[in-house]
Amino acid sequence: MNLFVYFRSAIFIVLGILFFVPLSTHAQSDALKVNVMPASPGPNETVTIVVEDFTRDLNGVDIRWSVDGKVVTSGTGIKRFQTKTGAIGSTSKITINMGGVVQTVTLRPTVTDLIWQADSFTPPFYKGKALHSTQDPITVVAEPFISNSAGVRLDPNKLTYRWSLDGKVNGGASGYGKRAFKITPSVLPKPLTVSVEVASTDEVYKSSASVSIPNTDPEIVFYENHPLYGVRMNTALNGQSFNLTSNEANVVAVPFFFSNDQKELNLLSYTWKLNNNVVNQDGEEIIVRKPQAEGSGKSSISLAVKNLERFMQTATAEMFAAYNNESTNTQTTF
Repeated sequence: MNLFVYFRSAIFIVLGILFFVPLSTHAQSDALKVNVMPASPGPNETVTIVVEDFTRDLNGVDIRWSVDGKVVTSGTGIKRFQTKTGAIGSTSKITINMGGVVQTVTLRPTVTDLIWQADSFTPPFYKGKALHSTQDPITVVAEPFISNSAGVRLDPNKLTYRWSLDGKVNGGASGYGKRAFKITPSVLPKPLTVSVEVASTDEVYKSSASVSIPNTDPEIVFYENHPLYGVRMNTALNGQSFNLTSNEANVVAVPFFFSNDQKELNLLSYTWKLNNNVVNQDGEEIIVRKPQAEGSGKSSISLAVKNLERFMQTATAEMFAAYNNESTNTQTTF
């Protein structure tokens, strides 16, 4: 072999080493997959870990699973493993030895609560939750419980938040310390799914949560406004026959789950009807009077409420006013 041929062979060998080794190492790194389900487990929760290597068949490989240095299970082709997390602040180190290829997964259980509040009206002392209706603004607040290895809870205002609405990330609402997510829904009456991913600034600690917010139609509830006892909210009159025991009675309509802003600005319109005939009356309250003539009867009283700015917010309700003077049928008048 002459000198030229020798150097040319040496160059090919060097080039083969330079190009072959990095490509082989990179392919193995990308091909090994470790899936943790759920990705952000909570305390005392069962976690499933699955490994897959697309460069070789792991079904014929001896795989050993260890938790905090102790071998828990081993065997040929054991690619799936389940374990349970500890309390918040604990750390579990899962080591997977796949025929000499070692992968480590660290589990740090966390909890994040999502608290949502609709900007809709409910009367004073109402014990229920203000529900979300179409076009009503909502505020969702994240309350993460993430503790470090010393058991100290991380300050929620010093974490990063990544908010999503119906699967779409909202970059404007996401960021450092952004615990609250304010939503102005569209006119489409549908439930909303809000998700958040929480992480420490070094991304060592992570948590996630999701909540589905149902869409609710606004409602109208009728009550008697008694001159002595006030609004008797213990008895709803919807669909009921309200007996007029005195010459007149005040009936008040309470609109539930309409947007607060429009109610406070008197942007709700009220259309009252007596036996399907429009009555010249506006506002939440109406006076029902007995007729002067003798007799008995029952009349339908209905109301339609509409939000003048958020047109998808409407509600209707009906009640009946009954009286009994004697035996002649006469309709209730106003």
